[in-house]
Amino acid sequence: MFQSWRLQLREAEEALREGRLDEAERLLEQGQLRRYLPGKRLSAKVAEQMARRARQRVLGGDSTAGWRDLDAACSLSGGANEVLSVRQDIIDCVLGEAEGMIAAGEPGKAVGRLASLEKRGVANHQVRTLKEVAGRVQSARKLWLRGKFTDAESQLASAVVLRPDLPSVQTQLETCRARQQESRQLGERLHKALAAESWSETLALADQMLEIVPESPLALDARRRAWMEVGASVPRLNDLEATVTWKPDFTGDADSRPEGACEQDCGDEDEPRFVLWVDGVGGYLVCLKGQVTIGQAVPGTDVDVPIQGDLSRRHATIRRDDGYLIEPLNCVRIDGKEVRETTLLSDGNEIELGDSVRLRFRQPHALSATARLEIISRHRTEQSADGVLLMAESCVMGPKWQNHVVCRDWSSDVVLYRCEGELFCRAMEPIEIDDQYCEAQGKVGTNSHVAGSDFSLSLEDLDRCCHKPLL
Repeated sequence: MFQSWRLQLREAEEALREGRLDEAERLLEQGQLRRYLPGKRLSAKVAEQMARRARQRVLGGDSTAGWRDLDAACSLSGGANEVLSVRQDIIDCVLGEAEGMIAAGEPGKAVGRLASLEKRGVANHQVRTLKEVAGRVQSARKLWLRGKFTDAESQLASAVVLRPDLPSVQTQLETCRARQQESRQLGERLHKALAAESWSETLALADQMLEIVPESPLALDARRRAWMEVGASVPRLNDLEATVTWKPDFTGDADSRPEGACEQDCGDEDEPRFVLWVDGVGGYLVCLKGQVTIGQAVPGTDVDVPIQGDLSRRHATIRRDDGYLIEPLNCVRIDGKEVRETTLLSDGNEIELGDSVRLRFRQPHALSATARLEIISRHRTEQSADGVLLMAESCVMGPKWQNHVVCRDWSSDVVLYRCEGELFCRAMEPIEIDDQYCEAQGKVGTNSHVAGSDFSLSLEDLDRCCHKPLL
């Protein structure tokens, strides 16, 4: 027995010298080595180093491994002061991170971080109070998004009472009150614009309201009504006869389609693709079909979204229905989880095709079924596009984050939209389409160029731009 524990002690000492802390901890936990004084001394040394590593790991973001190290250190040391001090340092660090998340407008993350502390048995008054503050701020943000400022103000006021030393919460309370007043004034102006049927003013005011209250029912409904009125009054312009008109081959008798049916027929299988070049922003492959196939870019491919990567020729399909559905034809993962059947996509989902191709699915605009695919791995489409637009009834471009194409230097939105098998462009100002003056809107063709006071964009037939470099 004497020789056995001495040999085990020597192995543990060697592991410690070589920095193999996990091996040293395993040897010390085995058998009865820690009953002997040399074993106790070595346990204290290993515990101290594991506690230090725990701090580094937690600070580096690997909290799971950090807490595992700390638990092992506590077990080896029997709760020595040095280890307990490190444990408190880690708790203070997590509390500080949570406060920073609240200040940065990420209360949900703060709740998650504090919940992880509670799972580790840390449920003191400080942790519980900060978690309640984060929860109230999170609730206030959700209420704020829907325009329920009074309820949001109540939540923030309670959070201030709980932690009056957090200036960020007080600032959010003051901002909430200011936005409530601003929202009330915009609401009054928006009601007047709707009553006067001033649709340009309605759109502008609705956009301002949505900047403050992104889920405002009033603003969303007003904007929807305004676009419906605008779409219903699109003029048939005779000054664009020289332009090749956009005419997808709809199935069925065109004469049997109801007059004014602008959006319900979007999605025929024969609808073409084109590339949208936006000056100063980039190029986007635009697919008008209701169902697109993604696959490998090989000669002669007929897939809608050909990607130069290790994919099957036909790897997956995405179909627009009430939402967007992805059907895996080969290996597909959504947010890291493999899917084997048709799955509903949500805004922000990461789609992994094969072993390396990764896409981000975005459906940012509340009033449009159009979606965007962003390639986030180091791959490219056959046409060297910055992204893929799955265009439904409209494509909104402009400076707002929720636009399908974000153009930060533009002063207002520009919209491509479909009506009766043709494509139109609308802006908040007079524009030129193929060098012809148009009063804010007009019909565009497969090779049209559109320009405004601070923007310029072009549509190109796919066959003409397969080898064109990005802008």
